[in-house]
Amino acid sequence: MKNTTAYTILALAISLFLVNGCTKDQKDQENSSSESPKEYEGLLISPDSVLKHIEDQLAFGPRNPSSIGHSETMKYLLAYLSSKADTAFLQPFSATVYGKTHEMANIIASFSPEKKDRVLLCAHWDTRPFADEDKDELLRSKPILGANDGASGVAVLMEIANILSKQKPELGIDIILLDGEDLGLSGDLEGFFQGSKYLAVNYPIQKPRYGILLDLVGDSQAEFRYEPVSKQAHSVLVDAVWTIAKKRNSPYFIHENGNSVSDDHVILNQHGIRTINIIDVNLVGNVDPNPRRQYWHTSGDTMVNISSQTLADIGNVLLEFLFTTSQDVF
Repeated sequence: MKNTTAYTILALAISLFLVNGCTKDQKDQENSSSESPKEYEGLLISPDSVLKHIEDQLAFGPRNPSSIGHSETMKYLLAYLSSKADTAFLQPFSATVYGKTHEMANIIASFSPEKKDRVLLCAHWDTRPFADEDKDELLRSKPILGANDGASGVAVLMEIANILSKQKPELGIDIILLDGEDLGLSGDLEGFFQGSKYLAVNYPIQKPRYGILLDLVGDSQAEFRYEPVSKQAHSVLVDAVWTIAKKRNSPYFIHENGNSVSDDHVILNQHGIRTINIIDVNLVGNVDPNPRRQYWHTSGDTMVNISSQTLADIGNVLLEFLFTTSQDVF
């Protein structure tokens, strides 16, 4: 994902107007879990399980399109989601980026596919093919592991899928893992977001009421602020999710405005699928003043930065939203 511009926000505003106008410390974490409603006992994200989902993805190596790691990870993710969802399948597509054609696939899993009212949960599963932000020039042409940038959002959705296989909320849920998000060169948005671009104009299932995108959600000191494009797209949804996070005493959801960002949610919003982004946005562009957190698009995007507590926290916020509030948000 890349920092967006005022032009992007303006374009999104126009797009949304047309669409809508035409159709109408660790202890704190443990305490927050213990304060959850009683009916959620047994429906909590397992920190160990969600962390293992990242480790399993990284075991395939970099997962950039046209790599061995990419093809092997695709099989693994499809098999996992097929074992949990009512239905799961690949949405294959190809895209030529900078003169090279890549065979890619979005991975789609649906729970209660017969229900008309649906919620989309999504994340990108590919990794960046070059560490162009690395301080070491020798590493800038090498692909990254993407523990946070790619694997973290996927891991949370995998564990949510595990829980939804045991109990389902009122609305239908679709989990879509997007491919080809990170193929672009810095400063060139045309190379990015290949999976969401294809999905948006070739949506293969019932379109959702709205969507939630996860990106960069695994850092041990994660900070999820209101992302302006998301607020503009669906402020009610943003407020609902952050309100649940506040109720759960989440230390990661910050109740203030953050930077805007170009990501898959921008593409989906431009095509009428109102989608918000939960993202640790200060990682993007390596603007965070903490040196440890300056690993975006570098070889340093590894397990050393990841916290199982962060992953479990965001997963539990989303679960509570799905089971208590999702049907009331339009």
